[in-house]
Amino acid sequence: MNIKKITLFLLAVIMVFTLAACNTKTPIEDGNNTGNGNTVVDPAPEGETATVKLYFANQEYIMNGDESLDHTIEVDREVKIGEKPIEEVILEELKKKPEDEKLTTVLEKIKVLSVETAENIAYVNLSGENLNGGSMEESLILQQIVFSLTELEEVEGVQFLVDGSKRETLMGHIFIEEPLKKSDVEN
Repeated sequence: MNIKKITLFLLAVIMVFTLAACNTKTPIEDGNNTGNGNTVVDPAPEGETATVKLYFANQEYIMNGDESLDHTIEVDREVKIGEKPIEEVILEELKKKPEDEKLTTVLEKIKVLSVETAENIAYVNLSGENLNGGSMEESLILQQIVFSLTELEEVEGVQFLVDGSKRETLMGHIFIEEPLKKSDVEN
């Protein structure tokens, strides 16, 4: 054999061993860190949960229009927090239909673009798409969001934005140019 063939053979052997070493899997222990840097990580961690107060539209009020009825009704719900700001989690939960058949949400078709809190004001940026309806629907949207977000200790009011800008109203009935407090939208 000549030197060239021997060198090529040795390089091929080295490459095979190198690739084999790269594909070797180190077993991971069941349990905590074993000191070798291998830790079992739960692919779906449970995360931290919190109980939040959400306000949903009263179905009976919507059907009858009886002003003596509560327009919205408070519901306590367990939510997972940590990955998203609590304000964002609350708005996501408000879009889901409540389990109680006597309640509903008017936020199902409303797209929330963002929500941020600064200086005790939650800035809720809604898409202008699907923002149409009567004064009852507009009032219930504002109540669901304002009542639910102001239950948070750090939120005193809610400033609504539509497509990133302040507007006079959401649907033409209730002024939203300034941050709204719970007392501003109560029935």
